[in-house]
Amino acid sequence: MKKVLSMLVLVSSFAFANGFMHMGMSDDLHVMLSSPKVLSEGDNTIKVDLNRDSKSGDAVDAKDVRIKFFMPEMPGMPYMESKDVCKKSGTAYECNINFSMNGTWQFLLLVKDDADDEYKYKGSVNLGQASHHHHH
Repeated sequence: MKKVLSMLVLVSSFAFANGFMHMGMSDDLHVMLSSPKVLSEGDNTIKVDLNRDSKSGDAVDAKDVRIKFFMPEMPGMPYMESKDVCKKSGTAYECNINFSMNGTWQFLLLVKDDADDEYKYKGSVNLGQASHHHHH
């Protein structure tokens, strides 16, 4: 039984390494966005983990988690966006985002926690890039 378990752990962490991951802080809220596959054009499922103070902190039971991905207007291209209200899934939140094209998308995450405190977290993602190539 032990052998099977360690195999499983290996497989899942390997799969994750080829997906997408983005972490950061908004005040005392640690935010982690992840997806089992690299973000790409079309439909993507993005998981949002919220923890207090650090990645290993207590999971935050938020009342409302929304995310908006958008691409600013550029010459010859209109403003584009895709947004979703994230649904609770275990201790995390899941949302579905449809990217209409490849490129760099900005995102804004809005969280209202169990104490009605509001958090905003901004960042950007590059579609089609595995996260381990991504340096800040």
